[in-house]
Amino acid sequence: MAEVMEARINDRINSLIGQDCKDLRQATELVEHYRSLVVITKRKLNQDCDLEFPTNIKSAFQIQKLTTQTVDFQIEKLAQFESKLCIKIQASDNAFENITSDLLRVHSLQQLNQYLTIVQDIQEISHSLASAIQGKDEAKMVNIFLTLFEDNDCENSVIGRLNDIQAPNLKQYATNVGIYWHKLLTDKFARFQYHFTGIRQTNRLDKPEWFFTQVLNWGKEVHLFVGMTFQPAAVKAGKLNYNIRLEFIRGLVQLIVEKLAVDIEEISHDGQLFAHLLDEILAFESELRENFGYPSSFPSVISVVTQPAYLLKWISLEERFCAEKMDIILRGENPWMLIGQNLYDNELKIPKCADQFMRLLEAIKERYNILIQPGHQLQFLSLQSDLIENFRRRLVQLHSCGEVDSIHVLNAINYLTLVLSEWGENVHYLHLHVALVGPISNEIHSVFDHPVRELKIWAQDLIERLATKAVNEIKAKSMFYRHDCWSTMPDHNSKEPFILSPSAGEMFQIMLTALHNLERELSLNLFYLTLRIIASQIDEFLFESLVMNNKFTPGGAAQFSYDMSRNLFALFGQYSQRPELLFKRIHESNKLLNTTRGTALLLHETLITETPIDRKMEALKDLGVVNFKYQTCIEVLDRRTDIREL
Repeated sequence: MAEVMEARINDRINSLIGQDCKDLRQATELVEHYRSLVVITKRKLNQDCDLEFPTNIKSAFQIQKLTTQTVDFQIEKLAQFESKLCIKIQASDNAFENITSDLLRVHSLQQLNQYLTIVQDIQEISHSLASAIQGKDEAKMVNIFLTLFEDNDCENSVIGRLNDIQAPNLKQYATNVGIYWHKLLTDKFARFQYHFTGIRQTNRLDKPEWFFTQVLNWGKEVHLFVGMTFQPAAVKAGKLNYNIRLEFIRGLVQLIVEKLAVDIEEISHDGQLFAHLLDEILAFESELRENFGYPSSFPSVISVVTQPAYLLKWISLEERFCAEKMDIILRGENPWMLIGQNLYDNELKIPKCADQFMRLLEAIKERYNILIQPGHQLQFLSLQSDLIENFRRRLVQLHSCGEVDSIHVLNAINYLTLVLSEWGENVHYLHLHVALVGPISNEIHSVFDHPVRELKIWAQDLIERLATKAVNEIKAKSMFYRHDCWSTMPDHNSKEPFILSPSAGEMFQIMLTALHNLERELSLNLFYLTLRIIASQIDEFLFESLVMNNKFTPGGAAQFSYDMSRNLFALFGQYSQRPELLFKRIHESNKLLNTTRGTALLLHETLITETPIDRKMEALKDLGVVNFKYQTCIEVLDRRTDIREL
């Protein structure tokens, strides 16, 4: 029990005093505290002197007394240790004060040594570069230079080591030396100025392909080596998104830009030289992007020829070339011959001249598609629109003077319309539309809306004329059929089959030939448009000139129904699943003329009396007549001889 109590007291004393020798004064305060507690305890015990002390109190008193003695002993030991420690601390402070000045001098000498070491490194690098630059080991020159100036945060280069050092003069000195050697190395490695500037034979204005090809060859030969050799250094320097290979290609492109900036003025005065230069530039830019992945945001040779004066000259050349090409297209050999069906949709009949013209427009697009600025592209788009309008006018001229028939022209403008409509939905032209009208346009339109609309209007006019011409030929052969003996024709013998009216044979032959020729010569979509117009005109013509201009006996009505349903409808049924819908007047006239006499009388009575209009229409609907007004139905029923006498 005594040992446990003593341990607890020791732990408490240690926790209050701690391990810091400077806090030993707290021991005195602790002793006084416990002494006061002892006095208080004695007073309490004196008050109860007549009572026997409990055993646990006596034991606690003895432990307290022993603890007090232990504390006094420890205090004495601490006091002695404090005295000795203070003497040693004083001696150490005196020694430190004596060597402080020496330490400062040592630190200063270390900085000076480091400073001079860097100066010596710079001088040695310069000396090494001076020796290496006289030789042919280019990799050695580059590696030596990188030990001087690789990147500001690279510890392996001199300038990188200076990054965290407060030495502005030394930094400036190192930077100046780096700039000096960078210029010398750049001049040495520039084997482009040597070949393609000055009075050298390889510097020819008519042969830009020489230096374009040379730069592409340099790029192909060493751009991968540059990436593998120097990209790790860029990554190590923290430039994770820095593509050394593309930077190398950019440097080569910059050489061409600088050369063309000098030559372009003289070249632009000669149309042939300028046109040749444009071809070479476009080919170079295309290969640069396809083979090297050269970003469009990097410096481009195109920037030289898109300066305002040269861009206008470029567009002027394109316009003149396209005008000459258009003459060749329209005046060449067999311009209206249809191109091979195996190359295109069989439903299209594409004249060679239309295909060549669209290829011309596509070639212009491919040439200016490489331009970066939308404003430049819009100028070429304007050229395309002008060419489309000029081509349309040339077709109008050729058609008006009779050199080209309507079918050929229709096929041509139909193909132009289809392709231009498809182009209008292309991303390239949608971007140009946004650039032209702004991104807040309420509706998405095509940049070719106007030319497509003009072409469609003209096509519609030509189709209507073509249909009218065919119908007029049919009308010319319909006189005998229209004036057949419909009002006196006897009833048909049920034992004999129906045959086509002899008077209709020539009319149907002309109709058959016209539709066959149109289907063979017209593009399918144009043919169907023409077919509907022809059907509509025939429907109207036969209704007005035959049905409404004759009386029909039951036999005549049956014969007319057979001629129409089994011949006219069957003929058009080759091109339509429900031909009766193309001839709504004739189809419903047959229903009215051929319904039973009783039904016809009842219907006629319903229509001529003051029956509500909805009941009249309901009666017609029951018969399958839904397109005629009821007044027209009365007139058709009046054509029946079995309802009204002649």
